[in-house]
Amino acid sequence: MSGARGPSWGAIIPAAGGLLVVAAALAALAAGGRPEAKPGPAVGARAALGPAQTDAATCSSCHPRQASEWQRSVMAYAAKSPLFGSLESLIEEQFGRDASCPQGAGVLRRADPSRACRDAGTGLVVTGAGGEHWCVNCHSPAEVSERAMPAWQGAAFGGGGAESRRPLRDLLGPRGLEGISCGFCHQAHGPVSPRGGAYQGNASWTSPFTGATYAFRPEDASGRFGIGNSGVLTRPDEFLSGRGLADPPFVHARPSAEGRDYLRDSNFCGGCHDVRLFGTDVLGVAKGEHFKRLRNAYSEWADWAQGEARAGRKAASCQGCHMSTFPAVCEPGEGGEGDFGGSPSCPPGTHASPRAPGDPRGGAVHYFTGVDVPFAAEFSEAMASETGVDPAGLPTGARYRRNLLLRSALAFKLERAERQGGLVRVPVVIENVGAGHRVPAGFSQEREIWVHLTVKDRRGRVVYEAGRIDRPDEDLHDKEFLRVNTDPSSLDAKGRPVGLFGADVRDGRDAPAWQRAAATGGVSAAFRGRGLVNFQNGFLRCVRCAGTIGPGGECLPLPGQEGTRSARFDDGDYDADTGACRSNLSGEQALFETYFPVGALDAARGGFRGPDAIVDTRSLAPKAPVRYTYEVGAPAGEGPLRVSARLLFRAFPPYLIRAFAAYEREQARRGLRPSGPLVTDALLSRLDVVELARAEAEVP
Repeated sequence: MSGARGPSWGAIIPAAGGLLVVAAALAALAAGGRPEAKPGPAVGARAALGPAQTDAATCSSCHPRQASEWQRSVMAYAAKSPLFGSLESLIEEQFGRDASCPQGAGVLRRADPSRACRDAGTGLVVTGAGGEHWCVNCHSPAEVSERAMPAWQGAAFGGGGAESRRPLRDLLGPRGLEGISCGFCHQAHGPVSPRGGAYQGNASWTSPFTGATYAFRPEDASGRFGIGNSGVLTRPDEFLSGRGLADPPFVHARPSAEGRDYLRDSNFCGGCHDVRLFGTDVLGVAKGEHFKRLRNAYSEWADWAQGEARAGRKAASCQGCHMSTFPAVCEPGEGGEGDFGGSPSCPPGTHASPRAPGDPRGGAVHYFTGVDVPFAAEFSEAMASETGVDPAGLPTGARYRRNLLLRSALAFKLERAERQGGLVRVPVVIENVGAGHRVPAGFSQEREIWVHLTVKDRRGRVVYEAGRIDRPDEDLHDKEFLRVNTDPSSLDAKGRPVGLFGADVRDGRDAPAWQRAAATGGVSAAFRGRGLVNFQNGFLRCVRCAGTIGPGGECLPLPGQEGTRSARFDDGDYDADTGACRSNLSGEQALFETYFPVGALDAARGGFRGPDAIVDTRSLAPKAPVRYTYEVGAPAGEGPLRVSARLLFRAFPPYLIRAFAAYEREQARRGLRPSGPLVTDALLSRLDVVELARAEAEVP
């Protein structure tokens, strides 16, 4: 007999848009909807708001509930995230670095042509070439209007310019550090348009190797503007002008019809929740795209929504899932879902009551719940774990809201196991039942969703196990990191980083050995074998075989190359303009997986660059169940066997935090972190492993 324990909301809640947090419209200004935490104060006679009065503190005097919810959201910490800040600084400090540009090129910061770094071969400007303020414009949209940050100075001009190279947290002002705040969202008017002649966000990138310019937004061709890379047009008159102030007691403008509709439209979320990286993807170029899809949540939602429309169903919007009471509220009474590995979904004394996606009108929710619990120091442990519920029944603690959202997204079950001689086949089926995009989404190359499977004999001895970790800060064991190079002094003769953020990796005890199988029984894909099942996406690098090429076109190690996964490879010839990977291997054999957003081939070899291709197909598509059948050796007569399977989630892998902490320690030692390292090993203590579901079975 087999059974599953966990939420069965997939049968109650229709597929809906979103596992990960999406940039969504803040509340429309009309009254109604959810109850306030407490009655708002009377406004009385007040002067109209000015540009400096769009911060959350000002807004909270009349909108305390919305401001309180926002303060508990990842949106409030978008510019303060330590991992984001460290990654942004790493890219600026190391990409394009050479003897003529010893401080790094600032490829994603603002450029001053007189102080910009240039490519040594072409003389073309590298500073800002990947998109000026490509990171900043979404994480700190106030900077778009304030333009307070200095242009990057990385070239060798006799020193100076150190202030321009500081981390974002040391350059942004108070409004900028509020991240995605009231003023930005409520001044949003619509998407940017190539026909507008005004702000475009990062609509394109310019190759420093050829000077060619490539568009980031293929949607423009179909009239769907502003998708990706800060494609939101803000207008102060949506919020600050005298229009609408004649009707007291309003102290700010009523939104225009266009602005109000845009705030409720998923296209608004698409302005930042598709992230396109400069350089042409080796795999993606087949679609005619000359960029890399780093984050793809909106496009995944759009694909799902089109499918829903073809089926005659109305698709839930991003706001309908992330700004409503979806997927559940916590009502009084014990005995809801139980305690999932120490991570309950509702506070003590309450249980989950499912809710369908809602209409984000009037009383829209401002928690913007996603799968992250902010790492920023300003987000206290108390805010993460507080045990209250608000008047609508939503938990105020971020962990509870995260757990509710995650557990509503996936269905998990063990199918009937079978014996065949000395082999036991254990099928596990996982399905995305509650998200309107792939799971994991967002920064899916760093989100881990995996299966921990254990098979024990009648004496309780472990016959087979995969996916086990004993601490939240323990890496998964499909691979072992022997060394990660985070030393920025690893340079070649031309002053370019070598081996930086490269890793020497070997197979671990759970190294995956899966083969495709017949997709029977209604699943969309099936696999059989052994090892870790992990739906984390990944990063790929163009390589050539330095070993020997096998009969199937695979690269096999020569003697002495068996120690690490990378030893048999050298860097291939990747062309950022065309996406070509010139190699002695072909197809996907010419692509080698690395594990960092930017870096080198391994800890001793390879230049510092972004991935040459990005994997986005390991994650689970909506309503497309997959089956993994474990093939476990168990001699006949050893029974019954007990099978236990758990589905687990972790927002970031420990190896990522350790690497950035080591890099930040070194940069702080060099005096490049005036307010201290951006990431420290203390972040490891804030990692959570969340059990999403559990299933058990007995094999006779």
